[in-house]
Amino acid sequence: MIRPRLALLALSTSLIGTAPVPAPPAARPVASFAAILAEQPLPAANGAWLRTQDSTAWAAIARSTAETRQAARWTLAQALIATDRMAEAAGVLDTMVADDPALALTAAWQLAHGVVLARMDRSRAALAALDAPLLESYPEACAWRVRAADALGETATAARAMRCAVPAVSARGRAARRGFVLAFADVALASAHPGDVTRMLATLGEQDSAANLRRARAALALGDRPGGRLLLERVALHGTPGERAEATLALTEDRVATRELTNAAALKALDTVTFWRGDAVERRALQLRWRLADGRSDPRAALAAGATLFRYFDLGDQTAPTLLRLQDHLRALVTSADGAAVGPAAGLFWDYRDLLPGGGEGETIAARLADRLAAAGLYARAADLLRFLLERRPADAATGPLSIRVAELDLLAGAPDRAVRTLRAGQAIVFPADIQARRRTIEATALVRLGKPDEALALLDGTPGGDALRNDILWQKHDWPRFAADNARALPPPRALDAAAQARVLRQAVALSRTGDRAALGALRARYAGGFAALDTHDAFDFLTAPAATLDPAKADKAFAKLSALDAPAPLAGLAGRN
Repeated sequence: MIRPRLALLALSTSLIGTAPVPAPPAARPVASFAAILAEQPLPAANGAWLRTQDSTAWAAIARSTAETRQAARWTLAQALIATDRMAEAAGVLDTMVADDPALALTAAWQLAHGVVLARMDRSRAALAALDAPLLESYPEACAWRVRAADALGETATAARAMRCAVPAVSARGRAARRGFVLAFADVALASAHPGDVTRMLATLGEQDSAANLRRARAALALGDRPGGRLLLERVALHGTPGERAEATLALTEDRVATRELTNAAALKALDTVTFWRGDAVERRALQLRWRLADGRSDPRAALAAGATLFRYFDLGDQTAPTLLRLQDHLRALVTSADGAAVGPAAGLFWDYRDLLPGGGEGETIAARLADRLAAAGLYARAADLLRFLLERRPADAATGPLSIRVAELDLLAGAPDRAVRTLRAGQAIVFPADIQARRRTIEATALVRLGKPDEALALLDGTPGGDALRNDILWQKHDWPRFAADNARALPPPRALDAAAQARVLRQAVALSRTGDRAALGALRARYAGGFAALDTHDAFDFLTAPAATLDPAKADKAFAKLSALDAPAPLAGLAGRN
């Protein structure tokens, strides 16, 4: 009999073995820092970012785990922004978003990133960061949007954010408000509300040069010329270099407007202004320079100012009109009838070649200038100009005539190696037969100049129209048998011999005499004796073809002098190397 206590124990054991064991409660997922940050209030409502001692912030990072590291970094980033160490803060923020891209979707990270970019003068990127929908009505973001847009000269964008920005700016101390108040004044000036400027700047002292620049512009806009000029002169004495430049520019603009300065004097005054690449001061100075150059009908000065504006500034809806005006200046340089100025004009054209119109119009302008350069004997510069056109064209059969022209100019400039490179750069293109034959002929001419006659002859093998050049190469090589055979096929009719025909016959006589072919020489004499009878070269022909003639040095010198006078074969002499 089983004891009751043991039976109860057995029953309980069997129940434990068969009954399901309850599962432990599921662990809650660990939220990412992006989610945590998105749930927190936005920082820096009045520009006061969380301040933490460096040692504390870095110690927190050193002790952090994978789950707490982003929070520690965020504390450090805020501390760096609070102490105006923006480059370091940018590094921390970039590291955070590299580890968790979702952070870039949070308003807090976007705000911090935008503020850092704005303080680092990366205004365009800052404006893009602060334009996020989550920050649209947040005063701190609006305040920095005003600053960034003002730095870019986008006063309309800045004006839209001003009302939203007022609480964040008003909550700052006097020193912290300064940059924002100056931006507000810029917006008022650009919006034709100069009367508001004095009120906006009331909290800034009378010795503040940046504020005085705005006060001066407002005074001039309101008709107070003496007061405005006095303020500008004060800034020109004691402002920063950039402020002094802007004051000098403003004084010059005003004196040009009142016709107190001639164009020449105004340009001289502008020479003293230190330009800061890409800022509003340089833009205004360049616009004034361009206007003055137009007034003097000086395309060179207009190009210098206008091209800098076009290349380095966002001109908005004025981009296309600006480019068209610059192209007009380029045309004026090319079509100038002043032959002595073609060299400097070509230099200016080269400096501004990126402004050339596209398509056939641009090529026509460049080709016209190249013709002027070639006419002045500046073959190398003409070749470089046309080579620029050749290189920016698509590599197709349409480049054939241009490549020929460039190679011919290279030969005229005494640069046969460049001619060969120009032609070989397009050797994979299938050109029409006549273009291909001309290219081969020019390349063969260049190879002869480079001391490679055998390569030239190989290139001319089977080339239509290359007989004259081949003949000339064989003559220069003193390859008398091959020359005599080739030249015999091109001998002229026996009557009405022009200079070229006389030279060909006399050359044939020399080649036959050198090969000792007296029979062929006699036949040549019989065929052409009548044609040479009345010519000045009769004595030379008679001497070279006389049967078994004894050498008379005087007659030989006279004969070869006649031959040299006629000896100007077109293929090589026509592209004589000159600089």
